[in-house]
Amino acid sequence: MIVTDIEGTTSSIAHVHDVLFPYSRARISSWVRRPEAAAVVREVAADPDEAASVLVGWIDADVKATPLKTLQGLIWAEGYASGELTAHVYDDVPPVLARWSAAGVPVYVYSSGSELAQRLWFRHTQHGDLLGHFAGHFDTVTAGPKREVASYEAIAGKIGVAPGELTFLSGSC
Repeated sequence: MIVTDIEGTTSSIAHVHDVLFPYSRARISSWVRRPEAAAVVREVAADPDEAASVLVGWIDADVKATPLKTLQGLIWAEGYASGELTAHVYDDVPPVLARWSAAGVPVYVYSSGSELAQRLWFRHTQHGDLLGHFAGHFDTVTAGPKREVASYEAIAGKIGVAPGELTFLSGSC
């Protein structure tokens, strides 16, 4: 079984920093006033203006905070649906995913991006919809912090295998 990260593994880190982050940053001030963002605002600050300031600061500092990742997923969903956004994957990724799928090798994603953002990413790539190649998704809410051993043990437990049966692919240490 394979568990893969996204940034630097299947996809360019530059795409996230140069396309997705600016896209969400430019829309945060209006999004914090939408009803679907109310829980994020409550979690971050007392009012929408303060929440917008905190969230933009987190984007600028590349903070992996769950409320930010949740709101970015919602913003990106709208961008993907409108066709304004397309996710990047390296050219060698689709054929590898196809081979693993054909061989019956389950592939999971574990990223600091929300599960929603992960599904959107792989559904809207420049190579088309790749989402069907994945058996499941994990984020910092469902598995825990990426630098914690317990997070990988939790993923193995949720998949129903021993941790030693997983191969984790990451572009960062």
